[in-house]
Amino acid sequence: MIWFFVALGALLVLAVAFWAVGSAVGRLEGTVVPTVFEVDDAVDWVAECLPEEAAGQLTRDEVVLITRWWLDSFNQAGLASPFGKELGDEALTEDTGRQVAELDDAVDYVVAKALALEEPLDAVSVVVAVDLLGVYLAEMGAVDQAGEK
Repeated sequence: MIWFFVALGALLVLAVAFWAVGSAVGRLEGTVVPTVFEVDDAVDWVAECLPEEAAGQLTRDEVVLITRWWLDSFNQAGLASPFGKELGDEALTEDTGRQVAELDDAVDYVVAKALALEEPLDAVSVVVAVDLLGVYLAEMGAVDQAGEK
């Protein structure tokens, strides 16, 4: 008879555990985890992924500079915010409720900055680095496949 109560107790404990885990998963399923862009991690990733020709044209410091310009273009579009701060309503479009940045404009901005240097950077290498930054954002979940989030 004692085995019956032990088995019943074990089933009761398992049922409560499954209910607790299921309710926690249900609550957390709708929670959006903020995406944090770490410049050093992004620069390291881009520097490792650059093709040989572009890597021969750009130093790590130049990739940092390209990343800074690229982030400046997002800041001008209203997509950047300090850590822990949500984007405000002024950054959202009225029709979709989402902020959209034209990636072509960001590339043009960065290439113009790179060509305006005293010793201009190779424009093709800059575009390759900017494209890799976009891939990095997509892989970390900051933008969706269409280039917007």
